[in-house]
Amino acid sequence: MTEFSRRGFLQIGAAAATLALAGCAGGGNSGAGLQFAWWGSTARHTATQKAIEAFKKKKPGIQIKTQFSGWDGYWEKLATQTAGGNAPDVIQMDYSYLGEYARRGSLLDLSPYVGKGLDLSGFEPDVVNGGKIDGKTYGVNFGINSMALFVNKTLAAERGVEIPDTFTWPEYGELVKKLAGKGVFGTEDGAQDGAALENWLLERGKMFFTADGRIAYDENDLKEWLTFWDDLRKAGAATPPDVQTTALGDVQNSLVANRKAVIDFGWSNQLTAYVSLAKDEIGIHAFPTGDKPGQYYKPSMLLTISSGTKSKDDAVALVNALLVDPDVAGALGSERGVPPAAPIRTVLQPKASPPEQVVYDYIDAIKDKVGPLPPPQPLGAGELHGKVLTNINQQIGFGKLTIDQGVSRFFEEARRVLK
Repeated sequence: MTEFSRRGFLQIGAAAATLALAGCAGGGNSGAGLQFAWWGSTARHTATQKAIEAFKKKKPGIQIKTQFSGWDGYWEKLATQTAGGNAPDVIQMDYSYLGEYARRGSLLDLSPYVGKGLDLSGFEPDVVNGGKIDGKTYGVNFGINSMALFVNKTLAAERGVEIPDTFTWPEYGELVKKLAGKGVFGTEDGAQDGAALENWLLERGKMFFTADGRIAYDENDLKEWLTFWDDLRKAGAATPPDVQTTALGDVQNSLVANRKAVIDFGWSNQLTAYVSLAKDEIGIHAFPTGDKPGQYYKPSMLLTISSGTKSKDDAVALVNALLVDPDVAGALGSERGVPPAAPIRTVLQPKASPPEQVVYDYIDAIKDKVGPLPPPQPLGAGELHGKVLTNINQQIGFGKLTIDQGVSRFFEEARRVLK
C-alpha cells in the first residue's frame, strides 16, 4: 500500500497548502458540477458508474465528473490536488487518513447535515462514530469490513495441507512453512503490512497510538515482530523483498491470485476482487488469534466532502444517495463491504453474489471475536506504518540493515513524521 510521499500535503508549497487548510480554496468542480474521486478495482469502477447514472436520473440538474484509479498513486494525487486548492468535491477516504485530512481543515464538517439531507438513521451508533474526528462528523462509513487472510485453497490442496479453523501467530508460522515449496511461498511478507502489525499488537493489549497520538508500543515489540518475519523469509516460507515488491498496489498484483503465495493479508471486502482475478479457489480466513481480540470492524472506506466545495448541498445529496437510496446504493452491491445502513443491507444481501455472500457470512461469524474500533490516527501515521515500515522491512530483507538497526531507524523516523 502506498502512502503520502510528501509532508504537510507533501510540501507542495506553503501558499497552496495554506489555502487548502483554510478551507477557502475552490473545490474540484470549479462551477462545472461535482467531481467524485475513488480508488478500486474494475468491478468497483463499473458498479460506481452505474450508481452515478441512477443518481443523475433522479437529480438531472447535477453534473458529475469522475476520477478513479487503483490504490497506488491515489493518495499522492489527492494530496497534490488538496494542497493546490482543487480537491474533488466528494472523496472516497480511508480511515487511516481521515484524521489527517480532517485536522488539516480539508474536509467539510457534515454534522449540520445529519438529519437534514444526510440520513444516518439506519446506521448503528458505533458505525457513525467511526467517521467522527474530535466530536465532529467528517466521514460516513461506505462499507463494513475487517482484517482477513485470503487463502489459495487450490494451492493448499495441492500440497496436502489442511488450513485449521483457528491458529495463533506461532502456529501460523509453522503452517506457512508446510505450505511453501515448488516455487511458491506459504505467505506474503506480513512484516510491512500495517494491519497485520496492528492486529498482532492488539492481541497483546497494545495499540498503535496513545490517546495523545504517541506510539503505544516499544522497540522490543517491533523487534519481535520483524524477527518473526525475518525467520520466515530465511526459512523460505515468506516472500523475499524482490518478490514482495511485485505485490504493491492493487489486488491484481496479489501473490495469491498470481500463484506465488498461498496466503495474503487483506480486508474482507477485497474477496470479490480476488475471486474475479484468480482461476483457483480463494477462501477467506480470520487473522491468527491471541490473548485479546486483534480484529475489529473497520470502515472499508468513507465518503467525505471537500471543505472547499462550491456545491455543498449537491455533494451531500450525492453522498446520501450512495449510502441510503436503494436505487443508487443498490447499484453498488457489496463490493465495498457490508452496507452500513440496515435498510440497504436488507435489500442487498439476498441479491449478493456468492463471493459477497461469503463476506456477509464472514463479518457475522467474527462478531464475537472483534474488539472496539481504534481511535483515528494522528498526522503522519499513514506514512509511518506504510512507507516507513515498508522501506525498513525491505532493507532488512535485502540485508542492508540488521533488525536492531531497522528498529532504531523506525523510531527515529516516527519522531520525524508524527505530528
